[in-house]
Amino acid sequence: MSFIKAGKIHLQPAPFISATLAGVILFMARMKGPEGILLFDRFVPGLGMFQLTLIALYSGVVSHLLLTRKDTAKIRLRIWNLFSLVFFSQLFIGIFVSRTFLMSGTLHIPVPALILAGPIFDGSGFFMPILFTTTILLIGPAWCSHLCYFGSWDGLAASTAPAPDSLGTKWRTLRWTVFFIVILASVIFRLFHASTTLAVTAALIFGLTGMLLMLTLSRKKGVMIHCTSYCPIGLLGNILGKLSPFRIKIDASCLFCMQCTEACRYNALKVEDMKAGKAGFTCTLCGDCISACSRNSISYSFLRLSPEKSRTLFIVLIAALHSAFLGIARI
Repeated sequence: MSFIKAGKIHLQPAPFISATLAGVILFMARMKGPEGILLFDRFVPGLGMFQLTLIALYSGVVSHLLLTRKDTAKIRLRIWNLFSLVFFSQLFIGIFVSRTFLMSGTLHIPVPALILAGPIFDGSGFFMPILFTTTILLIGPAWCSHLCYFGSWDGLAASTAPAPDSLGTKWRTLRWTVFFIVILASVIFRLFHASTTLAVTAALIFGLTGMLLMLTLSRKKGVMIHCTSYCPIGLLGNILGKLSPFRIKIDASCLFCMQCTEACRYNALKVEDMKAGKAGFTCTLCGDCISACSRNSISYSFLRLSPEKSRTLFIVLIAALHSAFLGIARI
């Protein structure tokens, strides 16, 4: 990826790497995945390579913006909302216009909880759990702040409040309770051979309840209630995310001005977290706290890499994955 400055072309390594990585992921998906995995190929065979190129360029632009702009919190939310818009646009066009947009031609309920509940209920559909787990190993719980088509709505709802409230322990209890209820319900449905209609109805009710939480509590409290206190996949992401080396670290130069806390919509930067020098359990590596810190006391951490190299590596990976997922947005 090249950018022109003062009449000279300067090669930016990170955007170039991100664009290349996104292109490679889409190329492999196109070669090894189901026929027509790229939307353009479903209409004009061979045109998928053009779509692949566009998405790769988009990946480079995204990584460049996230690495060079100060308002990265706004940029992240915008590209995340774009991701969700593309996903759900294909859903509605597939339902009301042409089933070609549904990739396989089979409609699935787009509720994140089904990534966990679906395979338990019907003993199949392991593609999404495998994709989810693999992604978590690469970029930790950032699935929930960059790649979840449902979570972007919660982020948008919470962002309407000027600052987030602090959540008490009851919200943590609710999260674990919902997690086990979803697993238990899935097992019961399987054991008693519940009808698909009943399972779909339960999934829709669960999803609509999550949307209601976004429109009410998330907007009121300025915290992403759906993602931090309701979604079982969010909890699973936080748990499995500990397997990834990526972390948010707070160094000794921190003056506890709490600007980062006001920027965090995941309730992951309470006073005790700041004193411990790291983000709390609900952190999704969104990075909003990093751009909010005026002293540069907060940074990404990855093994022995410097904070700057850790941040660059994270953004290269997240931009490439975000763009690749955007390119194969499907139901």
